[in-house]
Amino acid sequence: MSAAVDRGAFLSEERDYNHADDSEFKRLRDQADQAHKKRQQLSQQSQEAYKEGDGARAKELSEKAKKYLKEAERYNMQAAEYVFTENNADSKSDEIDLHGLYVKEAQWILQRRIASAVQNGESDLKVIVGKGLHSANGVAKIKPAVEELCDEAHLNSFIDPKNPGVMIVELAGAQIPSSWGTDSYSDFAGGHKPSKPEQAHFQGGYQGQPQPEYQQQPHYGQQNGQGNGQENTILGLFMKFVFQCLKKL
Repeated sequence: MSAAVDRGAFLSEERDYNHADDSEFKRLRDQADQAHKKRQQLSQQSQEAYKEGDGARAKELSEKAKKYLKEAERYNMQAAEYVFTENNADSKSDEIDLHGLYVKEAQWILQRRIASAVQNGESDLKVIVGKGLHSANGVAKIKPAVEELCDEAHLNSFIDPKNPGVMIVELAGAQIPSSWGTDSYSDFAGGHKPSKPEQAHFQGGYQGQPQPEYQQQPHYGQQNGQGNGQENTILGLFMKFVFQCLKKL
């Protein structure tokens, strides 16, 4: 049975495009939530059937639950692509706007973006974090999420003195964990954390670029074994989409 992965808190919006008012974005996230709720119901029924000794019924319900898990994943990826395109339509080549994503989704995408930037010798990356004015209870979520990731790899980051809504991450000479460029989302969201920055890979140089950020969604399935293959395929396609968007900026 797949275990749910914590996606972290939902990140707020503060730019011209407001995903919270976008009917298509809300539709996709709502569809994902509904699919996940159905998956939870089927998973619980499967467990109950197993406890009652009905193995065949338990297996049938478990297979149905897996289908709804894939459906939820598909809707979330569509929502991610959609909100990223809208949020980064006016971003510069050294910026990344992560609004509209779940915290852990945003962190995972950001670490992949940083890994690529370091490989390409970029000197810094500007992450649009906003001021938290529209976040729940006025508490900013993007900034601490970015800081947590930077602290993990000992990357220097600071608020742009000209714009308090932008955090600059310095990458020149950076040494980051090699796993940042290879971890699946399940590994990352499931609590996998690299120990130390590894010098063998990704040592940094000059320039920058943007990428997306996700909201927090309470439920997303983590799949093991063959399941990770499907997840990696979907997320791999999404990452290709991300970098194609960035090249057009």
